[in-house]
Amino acid sequence: MFERLGLTVALARREIESRYRGTLPGRAWIIIAPFLMLVVYTFVFGHILKSRWGADQDTSSFALTLFSGLLLNTLLGECLSRAASVMHSYGNYVKKLVFPLEVIPLSVVLAGLLNVFIGYLVLLVAMLLLGHPLAWSVLYLPLVLLPFLVCLVGLTFLIAALGTYFRDVGQIVQFVLILALFLSPILYPLTSLPESARSYLALNPLTIPVETVRAVLFGSPLPELSQIVAYHVTAGVLAVIGIGLFMRVKCGFADVL
Repeated sequence: MFERLGLTVALARREIESRYRGTLPGRAWIIIAPFLMLVVYTFVFGHILKSRWGADQDTSSFALTLFSGLLLNTLLGECLSRAASVMHSYGNYVKKLVFPLEVIPLSVVLAGLLNVFIGYLVLLVAMLLLGHPLAWSVLYLPLVLLPFLVCLVGLTFLIAALGTYFRDVGQIVQFVLILALFLSPILYPLTSLPESARSYLALNPLTIPVETVRAVLFGSPLPELSQIVAYHVTAGVLAVIGIGLFMRVKCGFADVL
């Protein structure tokens, strides 16, 4: 078990280093990237488009609220986009019968999680600098992110398995990620939609985590308890399906690659 954990961490480190290899700032991009994203979205949506979550919300509050949701979208996009081709990238490892292939999708999630962790640290620092005091509920942030991570692991394993056999999975994933962004309350408040449409947005894997994260960070209303419970159950089912399918078909990866 500890050997596989070590392999997962090593591969995650390789994923991160390969992403920033050859760049001038190097690993500093892990901090620079979320900071630049916060600045750009603040300027575009806050100053140019004059977007607000509420009539009494200022530009900085809107930017922080927007950024908190974009971080989850970034994590989902990074993991699923990479998962579609990750087994092809590690073809030499796949052909080694003794190598535990399940650590490869896990390393993708771990690498993405590190980037988002840094992003949330940037967000918390920005909240303090912009005069938004941190409530004690921020301590619940890792807990409320847990079901999203479970869901993400399941989806990553599922996409990794399908992407090994079908190259066009990557193209489909990119289209689905665009839909997931615009059909979630990241760029707009959920209350701006008709009541009948809100329940459909709850089917998006981003909706409940985004609303829950904003509740613990900014004190906005939590989703309904029934929706939270349903999301936990669905995340667990997706994890079982994704990991189960991956373990079932991984014996054929070497023949495909």
